[in-house]
Amino acid sequence: MSSVNDLSGKKRAILVAAEKCFAMQSYEGVSIRDIAHEAQVPIALVGYYFGAKNELYHAIYEHRSSYIAERLSELHKARLHTDPDMAVSAIIAAFITPVLKLNEEPDGVNFSRMVMRGVIDQHEASARITREFYDPMAKEFIAALSSALPAAPVETIFWCYQFALGALLHHVVDTRIERLSEGRCPARNAAVAAPHLQRFITAGIRAAALSSTYTPNQEYPA
Repeated sequence: MSSVNDLSGKKRAILVAAEKCFAMQSYEGVSIRDIAHEAQVPIALVGYYFGAKNELYHAIYEHRSSYIAERLSELHKARLHTDPDMAVSAIIAAFITPVLKLNEEPDGVNFSRMVMRGVIDQHEASARITREFYDPMAKEFIAALSSALPAAPVETIFWCYQFALGALLHHVVDTRIERLSEGRCPARNAAVAAPHLQRFITAGIRAAALSSTYTPNQEYPA
């Protein structure tokens, strides 16, 4: 499986430039001319290497898909845990850590913003990406959480995945915490951020799974 870092020369420059353009503007607002200008290559060369804009958009995700493979590999290891508490924490680590590591890379920041824009804009090209790259992975993580928390209703697990994804996506595109903390919380330092995000998501999922097993008239455990 190739990656952006495996490429060199003008082909890599086009992909990196496209990520930057798609990170800064909506998909519809980016033209092949914009990408060629950012990459400092002739417009025709973009089409020669990648075809139409939607195919270039798809190629970016293909060349970034190694981080998805890493997440699934770590998920497989996490599912070997027999202790539910350890399993949920390990599943969340598999879910977030490769993303945070990618976001540490200079070009990875643009990719993270591009992913977020695709989620918000919901255009045809991003819908294809979601179906092909992210839906299969999401189902694997949802199945793993259901297996680790068998007493929780499956609807609760779906909601947990939805909210866990929201926390992760927000973190990778928002560095406001650095200003709020006056520099004490470096947003893009994976080693620093990962344990906090892992504990936050894991605790939320455990609480949601536990509370969903109680009826509205029962008292929640302290």
